[in-house]
Amino acid sequence: MLEAKIKELIRNFKKSDKKLKAALLLGIIGMLLLGLSEAVPHEKKTETTQTQSYSDLCAELEEKTERIISSIDGAGECEVMITLKNSNESVYAKNSQENNSSGNYSYESEYVLYDGENGEQPVLIKEYFPEVRGVVVVCSGADNVTVRENVINSVSSLFGIPTTKISVIKLNR
Repeated sequence: MLEAKIKELIRNFKKSDKKLKAALLLGIIGMLLLGLSEAVPHEKKTETTQTQSYSDLCAELEEKTERIISSIDGAGECEVMITLKNSNESVYAKNSQENNSSGNYSYESEYVLYDGENGEQPVLIKEYFPEVRGVVVVCSGADNVTVRENVINSVSSLFGIPTTKISVIKLNR
């Protein structure tokens, strides 16, 4: 029965027009390519988490801030020092259980793990990055009130800190 249906399909296929044959052929080729793509080994992409040290992050922020401030009209040459509050902090998912029975208290906690490419890894819930605590800018144009105000407002906007946490001083060179 199945054999007869297959023979009938082949007979009908031979009688069909060229456009239908081309469409069917392209469909078969597409399915073969999809099948082959699953069979070919793929290059594994590893998750790279970029962890910067406190001093590296400060240096990068200072360098970028110096470039921005030195581009302010009248600021001239400048140097920047930034202090950060805290360091990177990661919060991972935990299963915890408290038991307060018969006068005894116990607390158990364990990290929730998942199977990653590099074995079991904890589930990351949140990551907190360091916040800017204060900024000192030393620039050659700091004696100009307008330049000083522009620098203070720019740094305040850039880091979301109050202007009282920003000091702008004349460069001594």
